[in-house]
Amino acid sequence: MHRYAIYYVPPPGTALAAFGARWLGSDAPDLVGLGAEDWRSAVAAPQRYGFHATLKAPFRLAEGYDERALVDALESFCRTRTPMPVGKLALRVLSDFLVLAPMDPGAAAGLATDCLRAFDSFRAPLTQEEIERRRPDRLTVSERASLDRWGYPYVMEHYRFHLTLTGPLGEPDRARFGAAIARAVLPAISEPVEIADICLCGQEGPDADFRVLGRFALGGAAGNDAR
Repeated sequence: MHRYAIYYVPPPGTALAAFGARWLGSDAPDLVGLGAEDWRSAVAAPQRYGFHATLKAPFRLAEGYDERALVDALESFCRTRTPMPVGKLALRVLSDFLVLAPMDPGAAAGLATDCLRAFDSFRAPLTQEEIERRRPDRLTVSERASLDRWGYPYVMEHYRFHLTLTGPLGEPDRARFGAAIARAVLPAISEPVEIADICLCGQEGPDADFRVLGRFALGGAAGNDAR
């Protein structure tokens, strides 16, 4: 496996998961005001990672670790946690991306920080190419320090739980896409979100899409499904 990540992925059978599958699917959704080519361009980046909220950003395994060890550690980690309420999601702009995010900007930040710390030993150091991909010249001093220390700039006080819907969009496109998505997403965000399980996801090669490798229940939730 080229890289791993720890994500919240909406459970199968939920309205949120169904919306994500439609929005990031292989065929353009039928939305007023959006053409197929516009949609393909907007979703090209999030399609690669799947419909998710990041808890630990993608990483290559450090020398001396394998997938079995990572799965064992994730199972142990999840046994010590309990399901976590996030609240209702709403369509929002994060930087210049459209996302679904909760009203509380600190939602799930503690869980994300715990994941960050618990699995950092599994993370191989960033290569120079990986550092440059994060455009370090555009980061704040604090974000650059997090990139150097944790391999990802948006952690701890910079973390924001969100499910990405588009790549970067200019203001006119954000307004146009936002109007189209707002109508389509309403049924999927009518109920509050609870994180009852988290997923180990993997990318088989540098150009491959991420896929769910296993779903791990938090505390007293339903049993684990490691594949």
